[in-house]
Amino acid sequence: MRELVVSNMMRIKNKQSFFALHQIQSKIKALYPDVKIEFHILWDGLDEYSSNDNKKWADLIDSEIENLHSYDKEFFEDYAKNLYDLDYTEKFRTWKNIYFVLMAHYMRRVLCKDYYLIYDDDILINDDFKHITDLMLSKTPVLISEPMNINCDKVLVSRLVDLFGQNFLDLYRQRNPAAKGCNAGFQGIDLSMYDEFLSKDRFKLILDLFEYKSVFNEKNEEIWGEERFTIDTQQQSFFSLMNIVLSKKSPHILNESEYFVVPNWGTHPTFGDIDNEDENNGWTLALSSNITHFIGHTQGKGKPKQFLERVDKYLTDNNFKI
Repeated sequence: MRELVVSNMMRIKNKQSFFALHQIQSKIKALYPDVKIEFHILWDGLDEYSSNDNKKWADLIDSEIENLHSYDKEFFEDYAKNLYDLDYTEKFRTWKNIYFVLMAHYMRRVLCKDYYLIYDDDILINDDFKHITDLMLSKTPVLISEPMNINCDKVLVSRLVDLFGQNFLDLYRQRNPAAKGCNAGFQGIDLSMYDEFLSKDRFKLILDLFEYKSVFNEKNEEIWGEERFTIDTQQQSFFSLMNIVLSKKSPHILNESEYFVVPNWGTHPTFGDIDNEDENNGWTLALSSNITHFIGHTQGKGKPKQFLERVDKYLTDNNFKI
């Protein structure tokens, strides 16, 4: 039986996560009913929306989503301790994006998975999804670029070149000659990139690639700007660079005329300035992509109504009571 694995860390079993899981499951099953989908989700436990009806959505996730495997952060802290005798718990809790890296390592080392799609819960799939599903079934790395931010995945370049040597950079340039910046919230990943990091000493090399910094300063105020960008994009840089260079197959970077990730502000290299006061508060361009990822820090405001309204419409159209 053909299999596809979808994985990520999501906040909690709520309406948004149910939408995300149901959306991609429905898209794949509409194309290939025989494909087995496995979901491997780490639940962060952070309910930033303080919703009163989360139990309803949690129950729907448990009843409607096939082959769901759930984890918590302690599971992966114990994974590092028990299999590798490495106690990085304090560091992990300081910079929680490391759990994405640990989950993927676990799927390769323990579950022997070859490939998976990392998939955020704030994504709209706006086409039939066949092009991407076929690439995933062929275990081809799939990446979607951020044309307005070529540096979105570059913060680990020098560290990875130090680790692997100049050949790493040479192959990266061969496989991604335009040095496109790629988004890690939606990426088909060849898990063989972990194969030389399964021993204890090599696993520690991965852990030590990262700076374990909090996004809060000493006054417990949230950090923004360039410092926040550097902290947050380490995980994105790791997946994009490693997936491009160490994958068995040459990666497929999706055509930027059909698939792209952009914020709701700034200047697009082709389409020019984004008007963040238009009818979609600047999300019009993003919504024209076949994959819309609502990126950007909202500084406590939650996801934009342009996303939330479409989530509600999807759920209503699929006969789920809001």
